Amino acid sequence: MNVNISRVGYFRTRPRWEIYVWTGFILSVIWFVVVKHKIVSSSFPVDTRSKENSCLISFGTYRGIKFESHSTDSNNNSGEETIGNKCLIESPWMRLAQHTVQIVENNRDKSNVIKVIDDWLFIDYHDRINVLVQDPDSSQNDTNPSFLILKQTKYALSSQQSLAVVGGIVEPGEEPLVAAKREVSEELLVSCNSWTSLGKYRTDVNRGMGWVHPFLARDCVYTKTTLPLLVGDTESNGNVGAHDIELQNKQSMTLNEVKDAVMKERFVEVQWSNTVALAMLHLI
Repeated sequence: MNVNISRVGYFRTRPRWEIYVWTGFILSVIWFVVVKHKIVSSSFPVDTRSKENSCLISFGTYRGIKFESHSTDSNNNSGEETIGNKCLIESPWMRLAQHTVQIVENNRDKSNVIKVIDDWLFIDYHDRINVLVQDPDSSQNDTNPSFLILKQTKYALSSQQSLAVVGGIVEPGEEPLVAAKREVSEELLVSCNSWTSLGKYRTDVNRGMGWVHPFLARDCVYTKTTLPLLVGDTESNGNVGAHDIELQNKQSMTLNEVKDAVMKERFVEVQWSNTVALAMLHLI
């Protein structure tokens, strides 16, 4: 009892300014803990789809597709559903969101088990195209045709050089094939008459990062002008892919040389190596 009285007496005898300082410090700690908790986690599922345009931090508006899963198996009523989608940070390039995902699983006794994961981080990113382009100076009947290959550096390669193919962003509202033709025109001043789609591939099956659309372009000719961007208001919205950082050089390589290069891991970025490998399977 005497101990409790002495503790109370300690604060009673302190200067008023010191009490104010301690009070302010304690309130600041409480405020930080509350805000931190709201940002990092959620104690119960909240459907924020009606507020998808609001973001905690924004470096510009992301105008691409915002993914949500509503996948169910009608045979056993299993699947995943996005029941919450809170935007954490966005830019014109991408959107990082905290998804709340409800997962329905089946037990062996055919009963359903429902799990909720409220901290599933997901990245919405614009779709991309990659194109392996045949050299316009190479004959269509050549048994070992040549292709235009780029040698370039990228930010995440840390100054390491890599072989590459034409690539770029599918702008909001733009079709992948249209984007592919535009990028080939912009980067190589080339127009091609024969286009082969090599599929559509998810970058990361758990975290998103958009889809990649690889193409093979043949029967090409050099042009003097580039194709225009045909979607959106370029004056106000801008071209998302225009701000990419790249330093590249163009070279011509034969089919056998390209095949050898991809086998030796000289196409360092996975999208480039995927596109080239798929094209090799189509050509050989």
